[in-house]
Amino acid sequence: MAKTLKRFIALLIISTVVTSCGAGQNAVTRNFKQVTDGVEAQSAEIRLRNVLIVKTATNDAVLVGTLVSWSDESDAITGISINNIPATLSAGSFELVKNKPVIFVGDSANADAYTPGLTEVAGDRIPVTFNFATAAPVTVDALILNSEGFYKDLVRVTKVALAP
Repeated sequence: MAKTLKRFIALLIISTVVTSCGAGQNAVTRNFKQVTDGVEAQSAEIRLRNVLIVKTATNDAVLVGTLVSWSDESDAITGISINNIPATLSAGSFELVKNKPVIFVGDSANADAYTPGLTEVAGDRIPVTFNFATAAPVTVDALILNSEGFYKDLVRVTKVALAP
């Protein structure tokens, strides 16, 4: 009986060691947080949230996402490129003021950016670069979604072309 108990304890210890995560508290999968299809990034005190691209029926690449500044100093988005193509924006630049988000697409949208002629398909990732007046540029690999569901009826406003 004692021999069986020793084997059981040894087996229990071995199974615990074999099945535990070797990376511990710093495991990449433990620290990864992405609660939407969009990606997140940061430049200085500017946070980019839920950045993704919606491909329309006419092959336009429409930017979705929110930018928020946490800085007491204002900044501005001076250009955006989607898949290395300068985006057409609904304003020449978008001012970033502390806690006043710039929102691309949705009921609260106050900005718009798109590029025509997207050849990539839903599920691919493409580079989206944000340029700022003072903060460093940020490039993210944004997921492409089809214009379905929430993104089915994207409405574009009057555009002004802006180079990144």
